[in-house]
Order: sequence, then C-alpha cells, then structure tokens
Amino acid sequence: MAFVHQATEEQAKPFFTRYGLADVNRISDPGSRLYRAFALRRASLGDVVNRFVLRRGAEAARAGHHTGIPVGDISRMAGVFLIRDGQIVSAFRHRTVADRPDYGAIARCESGACEVMPGTGP
Repeated sequence: MAFVHQATEEQAKPFFTRYGLADVNRISDPGSRLYRAFALRRASLGDVVNRFVLRRGAEAARAGHHTGIPVGDISRMAGVFLIRDGQIVSAFRHRTVADRPDYGAIARCESGACEVMPGTGP
C-alpha cells in the first residue's frame, strides 16, 4: 500500500502521523504527474461547492477533521487504486471532494479491472 500526495514529505508527515499512518509508504507528487497518469480529473466548481459537499464538510469538522492550508493543485480530484502485477484491477475516481470510497469493494475486486462506485454519495 502506498499513498500519493502533492505535499512535500515535511508537509505530509504531520498529517500521516495524526491518522496513525506514519509508517505507511507514501510518494510525494507535487507536479501531479501520477494524478494525471491515473486519469484523475480536475474538479469543477460543482464538485467542490454543493449542498452534499458542504454537509459532508460540516460533518468532518464536527468530528475534528479540518482541511488546513491547501497544498498542491487543490482542484485535482483524488482516487484509490488496487494494482496487481503492474495492472490496475480496481479503481475509484472521486466525482466530488466529499466522496467516500468503499475500500472493501476495492480490495475484493479479484479478476479483471473494475470501477468501484462511491460507498456513499449524493
């Protein structure tokens, strides 16, 4: 498992430490090369500002999760991929910044490539 992010390692370390992921592999990609290679699109205004996203943001804030100072290309959408033998066998590409992938479904994708739909959404 590895996380790809747009921050420098120095900027990313406190975030990963806060969530108990200090020892997980991570790749700093400030130029978004991997984001583009995995066809992660750029957000539109509607992907960032809509009532579902605002509600999800309020829920996250109440739970103690805050965005902090933006780093990198803040309009680049996120994604989650399961790669086996150099091939993407499962993928989730965020449609909004509030999407929550179904990590279990991604991990269970056994044969062939499959696109996993959001675990929760509007």
